[in-house]
Amino acid sequence: METQRKNSIKYVKNHQISGLSSRISPGRRRRTRLRKRLVFVGVTAVIAVASSVIVASEQQISQAAGPSTVWKNYGNSAIQLNARKSTDGSKVAVCATDRQLNSPRNQWVSYQGSRLISGGQEYRSNAQTFEMKPKEKGETVVFSAGQQYRVAYLVGKLRSAIDKGDPELAATVYAIHSLSGRLTSKQSPSDTVKQRAQQLLIEASSYAGPYRISTPEIKLATGSTQGILRLPVLQSAAGQPLTGINETVTLSGPARFSDQNQENTFKLSSSESVQEIPLEVTAPGKVGVQVKADGLPPVSYEVWEHPTWQDLLIAGAPAQVGVSAAADAEPRQFFSVKTETQSQMLPQEQGATLSDEITVKAEGEWGKKTGEESWQTVMVDLAVYGPFSSARGPGEIPPEEKAVQTWQIPATPKSAEEAKAGVSISNQSEPYKAEKPGFYTFVAAVQRSSQPEGTYLKSDYVPAFFEEAETQVVPFSPKVKTQAKIVLSEDDKILTDQVELSGFPEDHPDFTGIGKWQADEKIVRNDLYCLPEPIKDQDAKGKKPLASIEVPAKNGTFTVDKDIDGKPLSLKRLPCKDTYVFVSSYKGDARTQPFRSSETETSEQYSLPPVTVPPVVQTVLSKTGGNSSQTLGLGLVALGGGGLLLSYRARRR
Repeated sequence: METQRKNSIKYVKNHQISGLSSRISPGRRRRTRLRKRLVFVGVTAVIAVASSVIVASEQQISQAAGPSTVWKNYGNSAIQLNARKSTDGSKVAVCATDRQLNSPRNQWVSYQGSRLISGGQEYRSNAQTFEMKPKEKGETVVFSAGQQYRVAYLVGKLRSAIDKGDPELAATVYAIHSLSGRLTSKQSPSDTVKQRAQQLLIEASSYAGPYRISTPEIKLATGSTQGILRLPVLQSAAGQPLTGINETVTLSGPARFSDQNQENTFKLSSSESVQEIPLEVTAPGKVGVQVKADGLPPVSYEVWEHPTWQDLLIAGAPAQVGVSAAADAEPRQFFSVKTETQSQMLPQEQGATLSDEITVKAEGEWGKKTGEESWQTVMVDLAVYGPFSSARGPGEIPPEEKAVQTWQIPATPKSAEEAKAGVSISNQSEPYKAEKPGFYTFVAAVQRSSQPEGTYLKSDYVPAFFEEAETQVVPFSPKVKTQAKIVLSEDDKILTDQVELSGFPEDHPDFTGIGKWQADEKIVRNDLYCLPEPIKDQDAKGKKPLASIEVPAKNGTFTVDKDIDGKPLSLKRLPCKDTYVFVSSYKGDARTQPFRSSETETSEQYSLPPVTVPPVVQTVLSKTGGNSSQTLGLGLVALGGGGLLLSYRARRR
């Protein structure tokens, strides 16, 4: 309704205008017609601009919908050995031996679809878009699977062939089409072009993909911060080296390139021989390397298909190939050591001082500090244990034993000779003062947990406990006290000796000996001599004793009244006109000192008093009526009632 109303109004106005037109002068009428013509031209221009916008929009939509481009032709079309390049330079193409016509030049062309031919695939034509013969579409194998990489290589050379000119381009197209066996009668170039095409085919057989790089070799020596990366040769499928290709090498992990400002990325060109790149390892860990070569000839191509125009072979993108490898890096120098030792003892007035001479030797080579030429420092844990009453065989340190003193002594070689021969260290500046008797043994161990930072040992070294060379004995000092007396036995007198021994080890004389330590001496001798006055020290030496007595060499009190043959020490059996003298002696052994008492000790002497008859007694007896027998009896009683209590101590020899 609204539309009708507006139309009627418009009609009325137009009717009124035409009625008044007869009143307008001819000049004014001409000016009116001119204005109408100008309005018509303006409207026409607007319509044209709008139409161009619509067309442009449609072209943009077509371009986005599928493979589309504007082609420019290159080469000799007369002999059908030409190629195309897109006006933006992004694509190069050649006829896929399709017998359809070329698409228009310099016009936007949208293709029905595209296919990627790669990885050794055959190219089989599309029966809907490919003419095997003029006006006859169908399906056929244009390039076999075995030809795929060579076709990709040659199609990839079209761009450089266009730049070089018609002869090179004609030879390249001829080589491509000859692989299909579908050359046309018009494709008959000169012999020079054919010869060049044959060279290109040989080149493609030698240098076409697929391309490969063998696994790089990372050579890292254990204990060294320096290494080498060996880059294999970049090769074609036929094994030909490809030179001049850009390669990028990237390191990961604790490593960097030595000659590249210590960076981890290195760029170079491929070579026909193995290339070596120096590396520097910064820490232990996994070192990885990735090698990437790019800008290689294409290994694929596309086919753009069109139901009206020729199907085209489109050069693929430049190929790239990569490979990676990894290796364990251990720049730290691990090594093992052992100790050779010899303990020493210096007797003192009381006890002794003990020290240990240690030679630290490497089993193999002494490790150097990481990245340096100086040697690692080994810390030796020295400990002394004791005192023990008896020795034992070498073995492990008993868990219940605690060291009486410990030291930590560093050992660092100052020269290659010392690193090879061993480093000598000692605790002589701070020896152990042993005040108690017994066995003391050193242990010079090397523990990984005790090492300073930067020292790397393969294992702990703990020598045997109670090694002979590491053990010293502060000897026990036995003591003897004796008490001799005369005991009446019926009509005889018996010498009796009470011997008290002390200062022996508690298990003496049960130690049977081990290694260099002999068994315990089992007896203490008490020899009875008859020596004339005056008695001097050592008078008994070389003389035969009246009797020999033996007591066990152990702590305790022993009463002796018989000799070693079991006979009583009878004064009748052992008469002596001079002085009886006891001499106590002990030979000593591995853990106790010897001793010998002196003959001059009065407590060790006994002599019989002379028999006398007092005259006063005789006078008194005579006066009282006593007889001589009574006088003699009184004298014997006096003599018999006499006795001697001896007490002496033995002196050590």
